[in-house]
Amino acid sequence: MEIYLIRHTTPAIESGVCYGASDVDVAASFDTEVARIKPLLPAKPLEVYTSPLQRCEKLAAALFGDVYTKDGRLKEMNFGDWEMLPWDNISRTALRKWADNVVFEHIPGGESYEELYVRSIQLLEEVMAQGKDAVLVTHGGVIRCILAHVTDTALVDAFDISVDYGRISHLQVENEEIKVIFSNL
Repeated sequence: MEIYLIRHTTPAIESGVCYGASDVDVAASFDTEVARIKPLLPAKPLEVYTSPLQRCEKLAAALFGDVYTKDGRLKEMNFGDWEMLPWDNISRTALRKWADNVVFEHIPGGESYEELYVRSIQLLEEVMAQGKDAVLVTHGGVIRCILAHVTDTALVDAFDISVDYGRISHLQVENEEIKVIFSNL
């Protein structure tokens, strides 16, 4: 079984703004980024799952037409009260508190990285149980959680995993073993 993880293309948002679960649109470079992704995908049929946020759903539609399933578990981490604020406008104390315990600390009004991990892996396991080749069109946080899980990387170190906009990671499942074929291509 093959599983492809695709991060959404560049979002239409200024640099330095905290966004996660906010429904940010795609940047003007969308068509160029889609054209780069298409030839990297296999020609065979795939089950397609996407985050319902427009930056992912638009990519799923551009790549696979209207044949996809939206799943809220594929949304990016919810940054709660920090959503859409410039990082510089978030209290240094609150940022330090979060950074000191980045895996378990809840962002005010949002979620913890551990919660993102749990929902991401729950979905991955459900997709694997289907036994059909699949694509997950999602966000950097979800992809980092899945890659950390597959590579036995500590969640606190998952932030070091490169997951650029419009990039693909490829997983292979065989005999219930899952491995990374490539990432961030």
